[in-house]
Amino acid sequence: MKKATVLFLTVCLAIVLGACGSSETAKNSGDTKKSAASENKKSDNDNTQEDENLKGKDIYTNNKLNINGTVGPMKYTIKSVQLKEMQPKNEATAKLLGVKVGDTVNAVTIEMSGENTSDDDVNFYLGQATIVTDTKEQLEPEMLISKHIEGEYLGKVKNEGANVYILKKSSVKNLKSIEIRVDAPTNNEFEPLGKEVKHTIKVNN
Repeated sequence: MKKATVLFLTVCLAIVLGACGSSETAKNSGDTKKSAASENKKSDNDNTQEDENLKGKDIYTNNKLNINGTVGPMKYTIKSVQLKEMQPKNEATAKLLGVKVGDTVNAVTIEMSGENTSDDDVNFYLGQATIVTDTKEQLEPEMLISKHIEGEYLGKVKNEGANVYILKKSSVKNLKSIEIRVDAPTNNEFEPLGKEVKHTIKVNN
């Protein structure tokens, strides 16, 4: 049990912290293509991470996404997005990811935070956000390998974390856009306090 827990934490950290801590930054909408090419260029060594459990390669990272919004009493930020290819190197890691050893796993990691600006308790489940890709996949976060985002805000608190999504039918290299949807926040009576949150994230641009 202890060994399985350590493996889970190792894989989770490799995916989530790799997305949040990468130095690669995608271009902003106002940058020129020339600037973007310069900013996004990385050596193969910088793009690839490997340990005894997992080999990963960063395909695209935007750590300056910073999509901000307000819905009801909630403020939220979609901080960053990363697309990654991974290959498990042993049976335990492969089982955790639901594949075979050596198979390529295509992962999307989205880092988010939420803040309750009211004194009332509010439910806002960023950690259950659904994504819809332009490759026609609708995906829920992989809870076991995501960095949990607490959905219950007991008064004026801030919660943050990262969702990991595993593509089932397509490659992260082929993605051009990702639509993210989050249910409207609710009060303790589960009454909505606004509208559904919906944003489109451009990737591989």
